[in-house]
Amino acid sequence: MPIHKALFALMATAIVALHAAPACADSTQGITDTTIKIGNLGPFTGESAVFDPLNYGPEAYLRYVNAQGGVNGRKFETVFADSACNEAKGIAAAKKLIYEDKVFMIMGNPCSGVAMAIKPMLDKEGVPWIGISANPKLTTPPVLNMFHTTYTGVQSGHAMASFAMSKPGVTKIALVQHSNDWAHGYCDPAVDYIKQHGGEVVVSTVMERGSTSATAQVLQIKASGAQAVMGCLYQQELVIFLRDMQKFGVNAITLGALGADFEQTTRDVGDPDAVRGKFFQPYQFKAKLGEGPLQKFHDIFVTYLTKAELPKQGEPTNFYYFGVPAGIVTVEAFRRAGPHPTRESWEAAIESIKDFDTGVLADNETFSAANHVGVERMFAIGLDGNGQEVVYKSWGEKVGN
Repeated sequence: MPIHKALFALMATAIVALHAAPACADSTQGITDTTIKIGNLGPFTGESAVFDPLNYGPEAYLRYVNAQGGVNGRKFETVFADSACNEAKGIAAAKKLIYEDKVFMIMGNPCSGVAMAIKPMLDKEGVPWIGISANPKLTTPPVLNMFHTTYTGVQSGHAMASFAMSKPGVTKIALVQHSNDWAHGYCDPAVDYIKQHGGEVVVSTVMERGSTSATAQVLQIKASGAQAVMGCLYQQELVIFLRDMQKFGVNAITLGALGADFEQTTRDVGDPDAVRGKFFQPYQFKAKLGEGPLQKFHDIFVTYLTKAELPKQGEPTNFYYFGVPAGIVTVEAFRRAGPHPTRESWEAAIESIKDFDTGVLADNETFSAANHVGVERMFAIGLDGNGQEVVYKSWGEKVGN
C-alpha cells in the first residue's frame, strides 16, 4: 500500500476511535466567564425526601454568596437532580448532570447507596464531588476528586459509642440496625470503639426499612441486659423503635445515627417519657440550632430558600445546618483557586484548607492529600429531665460548662 494511503487509513482509524470513545468532561467543564455550574443531587421525591434539607442547606449558601457578588467575578448556577435515594435513578441523574448539563461538580448527595453507585463514574470522568453521605468508603482511602466536608459514619459511630460509654457503668451494648451499607457505616465503627474500650456487644439485631413494629428487636435487647443501644436506623424506624422501648419498659439509653433529625424524631415519638434522658444523637454543631454563630445561617436559610424548600412548619431543622458546610467549603475552594479555576486547582485548593472554621460544625475543617474527610470532633445532644435540648461533651458534661 502506498505510504500516503497507509497514513490516510491510519488517520481514519484514529478519527473513528476518537468518536467512539466516551465523552470525557474537561477540567473546566461548567466554568464560564461569569458562572460556575453545580449539580445538586439528592432525594427530592420518595420516602427519603426527608433528607432533602441536606441539599437545600448548601444551596442557600450559594445563593447568599451570589447576592454578595459571587466568587472571583462568577456566580453559581445550580442544576437540581433527583435520585429518590435509589441507585439506578441516581446513576441516571448523575449521567445527565455530567454529560448533558455539563456541571463542574456534584454537591450534596446524602444517600450513601447512591453515592457509592456513582463513585466509579465520578472517578472515571474526574468530576469533583463534595458531599454529606455517611459511607467512609467514598473518601477513605482518599480519592483525588471526592471530599467529605461533614462527618462520615466512622466519626459518628465513634461518637455514638463514646458518649454511651461515658455514662458510668455502661459496658453492655446492643445494636439495632438496617442491613444496608449506610447502617454498617455507623454501627461497625461503633462496635470497633466498644471493643477497643472494654465494652461488650451483647446482642445485634436487624430492623429492616419499612418495619412497622420493633417488638422482636426490643424484647431481644431487654433479655440481653444491655445498658445502651446503638440505633443505626433511619428516622421512621427509629421512631417506632423508641416507642417500643418505652412500651416494654427497657431503660437502656439509645444513641441514634445521623439518618434522623433529632427534633423531628423526639416530636414524632409523641411521648416525652420515651426520649427524655433516654435518646441521644451525635451532635455536629458548635451551638444549638439558630443560636450564637448558627444564627447567621438560620437567617441565610429563611432569606434565600423558597417557601417550598423550607419546613412546612417551624424553623429550619438539623439537616439544613448539616448540609451547609458543603457549600461553604466549595466556595472557599473557588476563592483559593483564583480567577481561572480548573478541577485540578479547585481540588488542590481544598487540600490546602487547614483549621478552617465554617462557623457551623463542632470541629474545624482540615484536608490534605492523605485526608479527604475534613472533620472529626463531635458532641452529643439529648433532652434533659425538663425536656430542654442540651448539648453534651460527655455524659453529664454540658458544652460550655
